[in-house]
Amino acid sequence: MDEKRETQRIVIKMAAGVVVKELGDRLFAGTIVNIGANGIGLVINTFLPPGTKILVNFEFQKGRKLEKVQGKVVHSFEADDKFFSSVNFHNLTEEQVREISVYTGSVVFLKTIKPFTTLTDEESWYIRKISKEVYFKDGQNIFEEGSEGNALYIVINGKVNITKKNSQGKQEVLATLKEGDFFGEIALLDKGQRSASAVSLEHASLFMITRQDFKKTLENNDALSIKMLWVFINILTQRLRSTDRVMAEMLFSGQNAKGKNG
Repeated sequence: MDEKRETQRIVIKMAAGVVVKELGDRLFAGTIVNIGANGIGLVINTFLPPGTKILVNFEFQKGRKLEKVQGKVVHSFEADDKFFSSVNFHNLTEEQVREISVYTGSVVFLKTIKPFTTLTDEESWYIRKISKEVYFKDGQNIFEEGSEGNALYIVINGKVNITKKNSQGKQEVLATLKEGDFFGEIALLDKGQRSASAVSLEHASLFMITRQDFKKTLENNDALSIKMLWVFINILTQRLRSTDRVMAEMLFSGQNAKGKNG
């Protein structure tokens, strides 16, 4: 993701290990309830007075950990027998700040993409966790018409041409996609062949979500599964209506041409 993208805190539940310095480096199991590059919202089973210094260990996703992050409690309160603390980070490196900013920003970015606009931050986080960032050079094929589809792509930066061979065997451009556009979504539901080709029009970075990872995520989250089911039903319905409209226009044009020639 481009680090210049605007970021903000996102609401997300994430397990965290919390070492409280004032209690002799005692270790607590906590839950991060929101996160941004400047700090976190934390739930822990003990009250942490403002000014308390802590260390926090947490994992963005498998293989992406931040350990011994220094924090200072700036606000605390109790509600429903739980203790909530607002914690500011103090020793993040520039790279760690960038990593958190980019990651939270990408969650916000995903929520602007049509299939995911109804998702909560937490649900969008699940999708981000299975999204791999891939890069293509200018003119490089992303996939070819007739190949087996296995992934959805979202354009982060750059442009992508969707092309299809005409009756003479030449590639015709059907659409040019830019930042925020998506393509290949049918592959998340079906193992059929690609109906068109996709080629990078310029250097492009994309999110790629494979059918296998998408299926596993839905199997583990019923609420997200139902949301995504209705989203794709809506997308497919709109595509079908659009196709019907194009076919009707082509038929009407053909009949007019035949009438004039007759």
